[in-house]
Amino acid sequence: MRTLMMLLTALSLVIHAAPVGAQKPEVTEVEAWLVRDPQMSAQFAVADQLGYFREQGLKVNIRWYIAGTDLPSMWGAGNVHLGTATATMVVPIAAAGQPIYSIAPQSDIGGVQQVILGKRAQEIVKSPKDLEKIKIGMPKGASVTMAIQNMAKATGVDFQKIQFVNLSPPDAVTALAKGDIDAMAAWAPWTFRAVKEAGGKLYFTGTRSYIPGKEGTVDWLRVHAGVVASGKMLKENPNTLKAVLRAVHKATDTLNRDREATVKIIAREMKIEEGLAREIMGQNVYTMEMNETIFQGMGDFIDFLFSLNRIPQKVSPESVFYTKLLKDVDPSLVKWDAKTEVK
Repeated sequence: MRTLMMLLTALSLVIHAAPVGAQKPEVTEVEAWLVRDPQMSAQFAVADQLGYFREQGLKVNIRWYIAGTDLPSMWGAGNVHLGTATATMVVPIAAAGQPIYSIAPQSDIGGVQQVILGKRAQEIVKSPKDLEKIKIGMPKGASVTMAIQNMAKATGVDFQKIQFVNLSPPDAVTALAKGDIDAMAAWAPWTFRAVKEAGGKLYFTGTRSYIPGKEGTVDWLRVHAGVVASGKMLKENPNTLKAVLRAVHKATDTLNRDREATVKIIAREMKIEEGLAREIMGQNVYTMEMNETIFQGMGDFIDFLFSLNRIPQKVSPESVFYTKLLKDVDPSLVKWDAKTEVK
């Protein structure tokens, strides 16, 4: 395994290495604020452990935290300038007037945004309409909320009648096991743990329904995790960010080319079992291609969060994207190009 990893690292020196004439990073040490899960931060973990950031002349200090819904408050304090995020994290920050830009996608994570029924709910919920009778624990403002709303529209459920309890994913697993809530909505690995530790049952995800009689592929949530940067970071350190993207791009290729080798890294860094890491990673689509679907998904979230009064005003979907750096790193990845000026 050690020999394999050495060979992969050597190969990576050729693929996506800093091009001849590339400008040096303005700073050589940065902090990256990352949610500790395989869908949000897999590439950063791989790039860090395989030395891809070092190859770009960078030291990236990873700051792990549990739930992405914490990012808006942390961003507002002015101490976070680089990290990973989804639309549900980016939109509240932008709507509050704080400059934040998605500079590159990393993964399509709709399949691991999931709703889990607890033991009691498995007896009560005979049809989706019965969701109106139970309590669902989930972080307020999480991406999976949109999947629940779209499921409700598709199945005749009154979304306003569903009772939500604001709980972090680990607290929701505990509450589900104790019977304090009837179901939980979150993301892997917490939903996987809810099935294993609390006797939960998967009811639906953002991309697939397991609802009896309504099984199959669905389009209830279009959500992508991506690399985000502050306006200050973009203005002052664009070459540093391009070096970060080159390393993340290389890590994306490694994830897709040698899944088994990277499973070990992800399991260790995310503090989960290898089998669980493999299963979660199998449901994510790791790609840095910026396309119109990602842009449309951002617009969907803006409309959604505004409809729930989670943001004070709508923002232009295009205004939270900045694709120039990704285009400089690899033009073939940019299928949709934002025309955004950095504030």
